[in-house]
Amino acid sequence: MSSRGRFEDFATLLYLVPFLVSGIYGLVLWVQGGISPMLPSSVYLTVTRDPYVFIVGSLAMMLGVVLEVNGTEPAQRPAKLSSLGSTLQYVAAASLALVLICAWYANGFTDLSGAATDFIIGRYGLVFPTMLVLLSYLISAQFRLASLANRKVLALVALLLVPASLYEIGKREITVGLALSLLLLIIGLGIYLFPERKAPPPERE
Repeated sequence: MSSRGRFEDFATLLYLVPFLVSGIYGLVLWVQGGISPMLPSSVYLTVTRDPYVFIVGSLAMMLGVVLEVNGTEPAQRPAKLSSLGSTLQYVAAASLALVLICAWYANGFTDLSGAATDFIIGRYGLVFPTMLVLLSYLISAQFRLASLANRKVLALVALLLVPASLYEIGKREITVGLALSLLLLIIGLGIYLFPERKAPPPERE
């Protein structure tokens, strides 16, 4: 096997680290508390609020990116960076989907309000995919001043403000903090997921 192939294989394993660490840690906590049909909310919140899980997962992703770039020929690196940007976005989408499903599962698949609250309180479940999306744009495109007005950048800013508003405002007024965080989350996801409507071309006379 070539060194390039080994780099790519090892990078792929590193991309799985955030999911493996979270899953194993959550399973250990679940077993210690007694296996039940439904995932305990306490287990979900412990995993998604653990800074060490977040740090290990983040470092593994960044190391995977570095390995893939270093294992690529210099002439092929621009294409590799573009590919890595897409990979990071796929991982971010998978991470966000799993976090949402687990929050829903931890609330019996019935309590949507409780699931939304747990999702917001479990800050790293939101910060991690947001960080990956931001990193994907940083490595796959040159940031110019004009890009600050880009819809996706504005969406990222709104999503990054969610945990900040929750923990800074929530320390004083938990209801206001939750409401503002949920509003920012809806705005951020709305801007990111729904494309901008382009004005129709002028009709030819």
